[in-house]
Amino acid sequence: MDDGRVKAFRMLKPPCVELSQVALQYKVNKSTPKDLLRCLDRLQETLQSTGRFLDSKLADYVFFPLSHIFGESKRLPSRALELALECLRILIVQGWRARLSSEVGKQLLILLAFLAGGSATDAKSKDVDEDVGAIAFDCIASLFQSSVASSLGTPDGVKPENIPLFGHVITVILDGISNGPATKVRLAACSALKAIVDDIQDHEALRNFFPGIVSCLTKVLSSGTRSKTPYKILEACTQGLEQVLCKVLGKAAFPSTRSDLQATQGADGAGKSWLEATANQVRMALSSIAPLRYHDRQEVRIALFSLCVSVFTECRQTLTNCAPVMVETLIALSSGTSIGGNKQRGQQLQQLLASDSGLLDIVRETLYDSIMALPRVMESNDEVKCRRIIEQLSVTFRILSAQNVDLGALNDLTVSNLQSSVAAMVQASSTRTISSLPDGSAEVGQILQSAPSSLEQRSFAPVIFDATSQSRVMVGLQVLLGQLQSSTMSTALQRKLADSLRTTTGFEQIGSLWLMLQIAEKSSIQDQQAKQWLDIPNDDFDPVKDEAYSFALQILEKSAYDEAVDWRLQALSLEVVALQARSQARDFRPELVDALYPILERMGSSNAALQQHAVTCLTLVSNACGYPSASELVTDNADYLVNAIAVKLNTFDISPQASEVMLMMVRLCGSALVPYLDDLIESIFAILACYHGYPRLVESLFEVLKAIVEEAGKSSPQAIESGTTTAPERRQPYKPTTIADLINRLQDMKESRPLEIGSPPPSPPREPEPEPKAPPTSNSEDPPPLSKTHSLIHTITLQTTHHLSTPSPALRRLLLTLLASSLPTLATQTSTDTFLPLLATLWPHIANHLFSSSPSSSALRNNDLPTLLAALTTLTIACKYGGSFLLSRIEDALPSLLPLYRHLEGLYLQEEKQLGRSRASRSLKFRCWDACVGLVVVIVEYVGITREMEDGVFEMLTGEALGRGREVVRECLEGINADMLWLVEEGREWKGKQDDGGERRWKEKPVVKGWEFKDVEF
Repeated sequence: MDDGRVKAFRMLKPPCVELSQVALQYKVNKSTPKDLLRCLDRLQETLQSTGRFLDSKLADYVFFPLSHIFGESKRLPSRALELALECLRILIVQGWRARLSSEVGKQLLILLAFLAGGSATDAKSKDVDEDVGAIAFDCIASLFQSSVASSLGTPDGVKPENIPLFGHVITVILDGISNGPATKVRLAACSALKAIVDDIQDHEALRNFFPGIVSCLTKVLSSGTRSKTPYKILEACTQGLEQVLCKVLGKAAFPSTRSDLQATQGADGAGKSWLEATANQVRMALSSIAPLRYHDRQEVRIALFSLCVSVFTECRQTLTNCAPVMVETLIALSSGTSIGGNKQRGQQLQQLLASDSGLLDIVRETLYDSIMALPRVMESNDEVKCRRIIEQLSVTFRILSAQNVDLGALNDLTVSNLQSSVAAMVQASSTRTISSLPDGSAEVGQILQSAPSSLEQRSFAPVIFDATSQSRVMVGLQVLLGQLQSSTMSTALQRKLADSLRTTTGFEQIGSLWLMLQIAEKSSIQDQQAKQWLDIPNDDFDPVKDEAYSFALQILEKSAYDEAVDWRLQALSLEVVALQARSQARDFRPELVDALYPILERMGSSNAALQQHAVTCLTLVSNACGYPSASELVTDNADYLVNAIAVKLNTFDISPQASEVMLMMVRLCGSALVPYLDDLIESIFAILACYHGYPRLVESLFEVLKAIVEEAGKSSPQAIESGTTTAPERRQPYKPTTIADLINRLQDMKESRPLEIGSPPPSPPREPEPEPKAPPTSNSEDPPPLSKTHSLIHTITLQTTHHLSTPSPALRRLLLTLLASSLPTLATQTSTDTFLPLLATLWPHIANHLFSSSPSSSALRNNDLPTLLAALTTLTIACKYGGSFLLSRIEDALPSLLPLYRHLEGLYLQEEKQLGRSRASRSLKFRCWDACVGLVVVIVEYVGITREMEDGVFEMLTGEALGRGREVVRECLEGINADMLWLVEEGREWKGKQDDGGERRWKEKPVVKGWEFKDVEF
């Protein structure tokens, strides 16, 4: 005995002796469990420090006191058993090693099987502590790793009398894997199973245990797809199943060729019938665990990939019937980002297929089955299944393309099923609610102004795969189409899709266009990447892209309100136009003749998704064509839009988008576009004459006319702001002559005609003979011709009067607002010979809304305060620019204006009493009364009044208007008659003194010597 062993023995002897004594005392209840724990701790520490010096004899010596502990296992606490098993594991690994006797090994197996969870008569794990069970399974694994199976067998195999023992141990292990109380127990059982399978070299004996092992592992793995089994257990069970399959059905157990296998039995007597029955059962087992290929843990998927590869490399001849399941699983595991190191796994799969040409036939069959199942899966509306089958198709096409497999026979089937699949997704998305915008929610011009700059990166929102959960399905389809485009079936696929655009309808047509769009986008990206390195012109002909663009224009030429055209088809057509623009860049500008108006027309759609698509399309097109913004694009191509709109109006196309596009175009281009709109304006009034009974249509067209008038008025802002006008000068109000005026006039006469005293009066001068007057020239009498812009405004203003009798209040307000916008421009830019006759024509139509006795015409009788306010505003502007020309008309209308003013003032005072002055001053009634006050002031200042009209004006303005302290009203009344204003204010002051106290209080009379003042009563 060497020094190390001697030293180890001396160190082990005291704890062993102490443990033996305490254990014997514990049997007769003379020691406590605490004493046992103390002795076991000491022994474990000693074994750990002396483990490298242990041998079989020292192990036998140490095991003696431990046997007393195991004999009292039912009475000992779990911690004591745990420490004892730890000591036993050290003895197995470092003491006995491979020199364990068969009898000791058999006893240890029986003991450990019992401690792990069962006995020969009861294999169920009952009341087993998880720590004890885990260490017991670790000890079993250590036993078999020390080749205990060899010690229990013969050179030819396991002894028949030991088969029941092995069966019991394996049963306990399998029960621990299936029903272990904790994860660590189940993992320890898996390690024990791997050790026992690896140690048993007797294939006949192992074949007897094979069905039970496969059944148990399959049960655990198949339940892992439905329950939350810990991934480490699934990984360990998958590795265990791979090990037992390779050990029982691998190359070492059977011949290498199938013919030899069918002709003879296996190396140890396994015949053809047993192999076929076993292979069928294994195929069912592998099929049941195949769903693990979609497990969310990478470790499980890697273990399954290794299992599939091992089936092909080790069990190719025995498990031929399992090849389809394994191929499908390998393809699924190689798709997307399913496993780590996906590129390396893909290369491994390629090498496996290259080594066996028969596997390529299986892959082709798998591809056919997947293509046939694609429409059915897509119709199921299960996004997970859809994504999986698409990824599987993509990987399969990539594998077959890499192996140069001809897929021409699948061209028609692939295109047809892709169309059906996308059509199913379109039909599913058609059931979702599409948000619609209210009518008039936003004009096309407002949408265009709020659109982002074309320099920003914009992308279209998904049309078909619009749900968030479907985004990965769309990405998968795009990857699949990319694989098809790079394969040998690319040309046939594109031609088939191009032909189907005009031969299909409904959902299939939408699906075909979407598929063509994805292929064209992929091709466009490749072309752009090539152009970065090569000088390739932009005029290269792409038949697929051009065919899609031609079809898209055909769809967009139809009205956006055509219910026969699905909005998704229009949205995809917009995407095709944007793609064509990006491909051609500046060369796309001539195409704007046909493409620009349809884009702008969709911007006025009530469908929010289609409208947003149009905005994005216009942004991308403007960016591709080199315009700094979408507004610049529309402005530079206004002539195209004018022609497109003129064609629609001339054909009496009354769709609302035409007026919205025209309105946007006028707002963007301004007054420079107005002279070129004469034909459009003529067409508009022709439509108004035919469709005047449609209020919404008429309103939209008059909105355009109003915008034309407003933009034309901006062309001469300086004249309007300065007040320069060719209208008659304002009439000066009457002022009574005072003594100071007479003195000043006589003084002026005296200075202009001085008389010399004493000189004879001058003789009266002789009247000169009248000279013949020159005939007036044509330039002095004929007014200058109107410009084209002002001639159009004059025409619009004159034609508008014929529609003021409309029963629609909203349209009446719009027409009055239009007149209010056109009158200042015409007054400042035309002669009085043109403006005053027009004003005379407009007057009765405008005044009719204020003073008419007809209930249908008078806004006051209908209680239509917004129309009344618009009429007051328009009449005020007319009086401002008409001047004294309207005096006689104002004089006739004054008797009707007075009750109107009283009524509006009464409405306002009543509302002020209810709401308070601050809130009432923001109401519509206050605005109407304030507009009426402004009208009277403008009449006095610009039109003038006669002496007969003064009383009526004072009656209106000396009420609330003067009492609110308005300086403009005071200045107006002072200009008429300051004395009368003083008298009115004095009377108001006197009335206030009389009413405050309730008693009559007289003013104090002035005292002047020699004078006596009479009493004055107002």
